[in-house]
Amino acid sequence: MKRANKLYKYFLLGAAITFIAASCKKEAFVEENISPTTIYELKPEDQFLRASTSVVNDFEYYYDVYRRLNGWLQYTTEAAGNGSGFTEPGAQFNYRYGRFFGDVGYAVVDALKIIESLPEDQKASYTNIKAISEILFAYYGFYVSDINGSIPFSEAFQARYGGTLTPVYDDQQAIFSQADALIKGAVAALEANAGDQVALGRNDPFFGGDVTRWIRTGNALRLKIALRLMKADPGTLTTIANEVLADPMQMESIADSWMLKVGPTFADAGGNFNPTGFAAGRPVLEFMKENEDPRLRMFYRTNKDGEYVGSFTSPDDAQLAANRPLYSTPDTLSQLQHRMFTPNYAYNGGDPGKGTGFYPLLTYAEYCFIRADLAARNIAGSDAETWYKNGVYASIDLYNQQARLAEVPDYVPVTEGEKDAYYAKADVKFDAAKATELIAVQAYLDFFRNPFEGWAWWKRTGFPNSTSVLPWTVLKSNGAVLPLARRASLQILPTTSLLYENQAAAYSEMAQDPNFGQTPSDAFGRVWWDKP
Repeated sequence: MKRANKLYKYFLLGAAITFIAASCKKEAFVEENISPTTIYELKPEDQFLRASTSVVNDFEYYYDVYRRLNGWLQYTTEAAGNGSGFTEPGAQFNYRYGRFFGDVGYAVVDALKIIESLPEDQKASYTNIKAISEILFAYYGFYVSDINGSIPFSEAFQARYGGTLTPVYDDQQAIFSQADALIKGAVAALEANAGDQVALGRNDPFFGGDVTRWIRTGNALRLKIALRLMKADPGTLTTIANEVLADPMQMESIADSWMLKVGPTFADAGGNFNPTGFAAGRPVLEFMKENEDPRLRMFYRTNKDGEYVGSFTSPDDAQLAANRPLYSTPDTLSQLQHRMFTPNYAYNGGDPGKGTGFYPLLTYAEYCFIRADLAARNIAGSDAETWYKNGVYASIDLYNQQARLAEVPDYVPVTEGEKDAYYAKADVKFDAAKATELIAVQAYLDFFRNPFEGWAWWKRTGFPNSTSVLPWTVLKSNGAVLPLARRASLQILPTTSLLYENQAAAYSEMAQDPNFGQTPSDAFGRVWWDKP
């Protein structure tokens, strides 16, 4: 494990240097593409490890998670309360774009090209690694397009292998379709059992090369991507969902959860992963406290008096004279449960932790909530209640497992009685009359460590909101309601860029959508899948 963690840190450092060297996130794509002679002389499995450890990065957590998404979704606030402009993305948001074109995408494509160049008698033994790499590539391409819309995809990363330096920008509908096709083909290849294979082993920080878990992940990922089509292309959603559910290879337990598993120094508490300085959001904390949600002690810490006290999420509420005493000292409000984010965090000046951490990409709980949502909407599958309940219990079980692995001080493991009592609460127990709301709210709680997906579910379902079972606070500043961003603020390349014309054409096409927003930089507009 120590060796693997050293590799994680090494590759993250290299990725950080790439970011610093590229003056603009969008320019990172061109920076890499104009060096076609740079061909990595590494094994495919080494490049897969590089890509895998790069899907999580400290800049994204520092800016996108802690200072944007967690606040927008009311999981947390700034220590002194949210400021008037906290719902604006700012220039540093959207680190996923630069990571894809500066590191993840190239590493995966290099792995695939290395396999493609092998002699035929060796190539067959890399069938599984090729398929698993394609799943990772499809996921991250989807992840980047998810908030950016049109991006280079089908022709991207090919210049050093004889491809174009000016790839087209594929539209989002095409990217989602290509991603689904890649994953479908990869799952079929893995299920075909190609015989003796080179093992990924420790070069796979997700599953250690376990093919069965990659097949289950691939199927779950197809459902995840297809669910985005609920309003934009419901027919394709139904077709994909039914096709996937016809395959018996489905996620079965929290052991199937797709997560980057890391050691105590990966997310160093002294660096950008550090979650110190943020208070628990009052809406989430109060819901969890009132319903005796056992995850409360995994999400947040008690204050100096041993109590759970949340921060007002609306800037106007935080500034009321009656509420200002809550912000007078840093230990009056509950903070995040630090070791769930940074396993080596030293509580109260004690010794650093030695536990392990996790970064969820697609958990079994999320899979259950997807199944529940599909069934509740009569799209595919059945028994929404069972899948919903499975999701609630799986979420608690996973956070309970990770709290123990992270060595949260004085942690009290969850009992079966606690889970049953929580599920029996009126605001939790399944009710067919408000099924989609309950599913979305419980998925939202599960996404505490994956706010990227929490944001996506809120955009797709409209939950939570100010009248849902977990009521959000209406965010106001000086009496004006603050809207939440719905996509990335798209940066326009300089006219000297090789990609300028292709980008301009893509943005012009995106602007034909009446929901796109006033300009490419308008983060309050929408991408193709995000329909009113």
